[in-house]
Amino acid sequence: MKRLIILLTLLTWCLGTVIASASANIIGSVYPARFEDGSQLRVARGEGSGGLMWDVSAPKHGKKSAAPEIWLIRSDINFDAIPYAAVQRWYQEGIIPENQPLYYTKADEKGHFAFENIPPAVYYVLILDPKGKEASQTLAERSNREELWAKLPNVTEFEFFTVGTKTCLVEKVTLQEGHTVKIRPGII
Repeated sequence: MKRLIILLTLLTWCLGTVIASASANIIGSVYPARFEDGSQLRVARGEGSGGLMWDVSAPKHGKKSAAPEIWLIRSDINFDAIPYAAVQRWYQEGIIPENQPLYYTKADEKGHFAFENIPPAVYYVLILDPKGKEASQTLAERSNREELWAKLPNVTEFEFFTVGTKTCLVEKVTLQEGHTVKIRPGII
């Protein structure tokens, strides 16, 4: 009897450990458009090169911009299993279909965001710029965006309702069990 209790206790502990570690986290930062002192971070582009610069001429105490929105979409999501009406509610109203590997957050006032306790898998991190300006995209970001767009149903509606006039960056991330992935800072 003692052996059975010990075995059940060990089994319960092992299962609890496996379940507890069967998740991962994504954390990251997005450079906000305007900082406390009113300065702005700008992407400078030149012939075949680019860089960052501070726009200190930005009006002091200017209006703060809205926080960037961040979507996390699992790469192997089966959109065919989601009813059409649920996809439409997601696109048009931002209502995430139930029991689907879709996650949403907004960056805080300093540009930080986090997705915690996410099941390990490959995901697309979609960062939407609330200002609607042109973003500097790398080839990898452009490729990731095209790959994601090919999977989305009614991608024209997704762009119209969800992305709208906002520019978006897409990064592909592989989450492993028990790990935290830090997204390199995005510049939007």
